[in-house]
Amino acid sequence: MREKMKKVENAGKVIKYRRTPCGVDLTLEKGTAAIKICSPEIIRVRVWEKEPETDFSWAVVMKQPKKSDFKLTSDDHDLTIETSVLKAVVHKNPFKMTFFDKSQRKLSEDAIGAGWKGGAVICEKNAVPSERFYGFGEKTFPIDRRGSKMVMWNTDNPFCKPGGDPLYVTIPFYIGLHSGAAYGVFFDSPWKSWFDVCASGAKKTLGYKAAGGDLNYYFMAGPDVKGVVSNFTRLTGRMNLPPRWSIGNHQSRWSYKTEKRVRSIAKGFADNNIPLDAVHLDIHYMDNYKVFTWNNSRFPEPKQLMDSFSKEGLGVITIIDPGVKIEKGYELYEEGLENDYFCRRADRRYFRGVVWPGDTVFPDFARKDVRDWWAGHIAAFTAENNVAGIWNDMNDPSVNIHPHKRMISTDDLMHTEEDGKEVPHLKLRNIYGHAEAMATMDGLKKARPDERHFILTRSGYAGIQRFSAIWSGDNFSSWEHLRMSVPQLCNLGLSGAPFVGADIGGFGGNCTPELYARWIQLGVFYPFCRTHTMLLSHPQEPWSFGSRVTRIAREYISLRYRLLPYIYNTFHEAARDGAPVMRPLVYEFPNDDPCQTVEDEFLFGPSLLVAPVMQKGAVERDVYLPPGEWIDFRTGKRYPGSCSITVKAPLEELPLFI
Repeated sequence: MREKMKKVENAGKVIKYRRTPCGVDLTLEKGTAAIKICSPEIIRVRVWEKEPETDFSWAVVMKQPKKSDFKLTSDDHDLTIETSVLKAVVHKNPFKMTFFDKSQRKLSEDAIGAGWKGGAVICEKNAVPSERFYGFGEKTFPIDRRGSKMVMWNTDNPFCKPGGDPLYVTIPFYIGLHSGAAYGVFFDSPWKSWFDVCASGAKKTLGYKAAGGDLNYYFMAGPDVKGVVSNFTRLTGRMNLPPRWSIGNHQSRWSYKTEKRVRSIAKGFADNNIPLDAVHLDIHYMDNYKVFTWNNSRFPEPKQLMDSFSKEGLGVITIIDPGVKIEKGYELYEEGLENDYFCRRADRRYFRGVVWPGDTVFPDFARKDVRDWWAGHIAAFTAENNVAGIWNDMNDPSVNIHPHKRMISTDDLMHTEEDGKEVPHLKLRNIYGHAEAMATMDGLKKARPDERHFILTRSGYAGIQRFSAIWSGDNFSSWEHLRMSVPQLCNLGLSGAPFVGADIGGFGGNCTPELYARWIQLGVFYPFCRTHTMLLSHPQEPWSFGSRVTRIAREYISLRYRLLPYIYNTFHEAARDGAPVMRPLVYEFPNDDPCQTVEDEFLFGPSLLVAPVMQKGAVERDVYLPPGEWIDFRTGKRYPGSCSITVKAPLEELPLFI
């Protein structure tokens, strides 16, 4: 990104300023800025070149104050805004921001305060040589994102390798950690954007560029990583406490195609004495892949199936895709046409994609009336069939399942915002799945107003935790993808999304017995615990790999249920405080240098350290124990912290410490 910033048109110097009840407004040489105190810990910076965009956020839910307590001082060079927690210094020539904590430690300073190039908006911040960076949502990079280039553009990117980018979920938020202090920055823009985290050029900076819109970010104090995550989730909202069954064990496949097969799966778990709370139905339950329909030959009595499972304490979760089949007489399609609910191209033709049903159109979820319509169908489908939860897939949106045959461009796809303004897909693609999740939650609330609700999504934007759990999309049955899942999910947790998981055993390819054994040992400590695999792959039920692996799967899935009170409390903490369920060591031990880069072990809640075996053929591994005393869960042996140990780990055993 650095090379692209050489000809940036800088915002220039501060011409004048005016104090407001919550901050200060600035007239710049080439734009306008507003600094707002949202709380003593959170300061908003907004800069626009000409006319400001409508001040609307898909992510921010924290109530904005009408008046704030702060101190404002000015001299020839700087304008200083101080709260009880933060000090923000506005450098007047050129406009730049520097942030300090209450002990006067410099947290962050601008290299480029604000700039524009070819319609894109740019901000660049200096990085301390020892600084580490976490968050950035769903990425496949190491736990410390320094040295990475990232694209924020929700994309169906199956089977990507470590470093593959972009992926399905966009959360343009990061945590900086240096000098014993942590801070957070959230660029609240759904526009396509890019981060260069000290990856380009001789000067080490963190660069941000968005394809359009204003520069709009929130700076938040820690003082530690835990505090930053708490403040970020105050800003963007926290998850609702999920139904207890949803934090149990889930089983899925693309696809369990018939009622008979689904019943046989449930019976297999019972016969093998393996706990199960939910079965997922992929696309083959539908009539020709039309959403909100059933294939009556495969599932002749869906409600009867759901009712019988419900009596056994087992829920069924059905997949719902956003693409609506173009078919005359299909009720959903006809309603959408009649009310003009589908996305159009710039020339006003309906946008058409090719997904599982064939030619499809897509609801414009940016519109509230469209979300209300969709919510009504979710409510009716859920209530009529006693569906336990909804699984939103292909909502990046994925518009072409045969890209090698013909590429469908979204360049001229348009959306209509809440104020009726038409905007390009470049601005709102990243909120498409997020807005669908909003509609889905509204529908479930209508159907069951007195219950907790479970939604699973592939795509979303910052704040998606208010509506949905997330799974990491189409991974692969490989040791590489097993290892990749730990930093991937931990950084999602640091980005405000605690209810996350990866497909246990891998979605693509054929899992081996050893790989499945190691993956189920890890997967029972994913917040969202689900085995899932694709069409034509080998069976991936826990009993599919022989008696030895069946015993291992039974033991570790049963362990999750033994720990359920602890897990439930951890989810309660996530709902109350925004804390991740699956935590990198740096979350609890930010000032312990080794903990800042460990990515092959993690904390599940505050007290369990999980050190999965993620190398083929390994029967032991090195474990770093953070400061404190640690107890081996298997043997009761005590170890001092702040050291590495080597522990035996035959296939039957997962290193686990308290």
